[in-house]
Amino acid sequence: MTKFLKFIKSLTERGYATEAEKSKVVEMLKALDGEDQTEVAEAAEAVADLPETAEDAEAAEDEDGDEDEQVEKGIKALFAREGKRLEKSLKGDLKTYMDEQKALIAQKAGVYHPDAQAKRKELNAILRKTVTGIVAGNDTLLKEMSTDATGSPYAGYTVDSELSAEIRHLMTEYGVARREMETVQLTKGSYKANDLVTDVTVYWVDEGAVVKSTQAVLGQEVLTLKKLGAIVTMTSELLEDTEIDLISFMASRVAEGFAQAEDEAFFIGAGTAAFGGFTGLTVSTAVNEVTMTGTTFASMTAENLIDMVDATPSGALANGKYYLHRTIMSVVRKLREDAITAGDGAGAFIYQAPSQAGPATIWGYPAVMVEAMPAIGATAVDKSFVLFGDLRKACIFGFKGAMKVKRFDAGEVRNVADNADINLLTTDREAIRFTQRVGYIAVIPTAVTRLTTAAS
Repeated sequence: MTKFLKFIKSLTERGYATEAEKSKVVEMLKALDGEDQTEVAEAAEAVADLPETAEDAEAAEDEDGDEDEQVEKGIKALFAREGKRLEKSLKGDLKTYMDEQKALIAQKAGVYHPDAQAKRKELNAILRKTVTGIVAGNDTLLKEMSTDATGSPYAGYTVDSELSAEIRHLMTEYGVARREMETVQLTKGSYKANDLVTDVTVYWVDEGAVVKSTQAVLGQEVLTLKKLGAIVTMTSELLEDTEIDLISFMASRVAEGFAQAEDEAFFIGAGTAAFGGFTGLTVSTAVNEVTMTGTTFASMTAENLIDMVDATPSGALANGKYYLHRTIMSVVRKLREDAITAGDGAGAFIYQAPSQAGPATIWGYPAVMVEAMPAIGATAVDKSFVLFGDLRKACIFGFKGAMKVKRFDAGEVRNVADNADINLLTTDREAIRFTQRVGYIAVIPTAVTRLTTAAS
């Protein structure tokens, strides 16, 4: 209808209509409902009476001026009627909405529910009682509104306590293996790396003598990824009502746990299932070894540490570092170059504290503290507890993508005590599963040397 009126208006304003345009008006008129046809019939007839060319329109302009004005008025009247009809329709929709809201009130839904009204009355009563006690200075009345060391709340707490969204916990730095070793992101579950088992041999040859042959023997190590995983379960109420982003917090704690498990497996792993089957560098017999004369960690000497440097190939010295637990570092900080002979504190300390120029050093080499390595309290005979070398040349740390996180609201999960299953559906809980695949191999284990206490 609106399109038809606009078309008629454009023709009447122009002052003429071609034979084709008049035919189009007739077709559009036929497409309208009977009531609409009656309303616009007069305007359509006016179009039929228009001249067919601009020249004819100019000739008849003076004569038909009054008629054009009448058509204009008719069109405006039609638009006014359409506006009233639209207004009537909107009023009907608004009335329907208001009726629905009245029905909700009648049904006592939402804030009109009796339980909600009772709670509001209870809170209002508490507020009035509190204000009365404050104005009157009635300490007894105010005491009843709170708790003390021996009582229990009567009317409850009048003011909600503030909640710190921070969950305080100790952060321990792990992830040394991932940071210090050569890292490779894998697309498959395993990775093969070649290493040099036997190097070539060269010879001095006399003039005219036979040049001897030699051969380089290559070996191949396989890095197999193993899975780290953890599942955390929480009730739906805890997830919905808490002011703390528990999922993000749990993700950060699990990530730290994964890093700890990596360091433990790759530094002190015993090749058992508890370490993912990995044998750590302090346990591996493939790395170089310096054996002390002392049987305890505390009996370590400055000479033992310099012997580790001497036992390491020169190719690994440029980026060589010491790796040890922070409590072992405390022992190292007391060692001097001449401590075994002077007895009076002569000689320089082999440990240098970190500065703007660089990190902490032992015998001039950087020192890295590894929380997963043996602490002073784990001292024992025939036990390795310090490493020296270039881990980036010695080892490859493999991983497949980032930590994967998936959320579940149905199924069964083993409980923490590992003696029963938790049904997420029947207990209205949600479980968040964290997994990650990692692994490592020592491709050049001789680039590392370990310090071991004496057997007896």
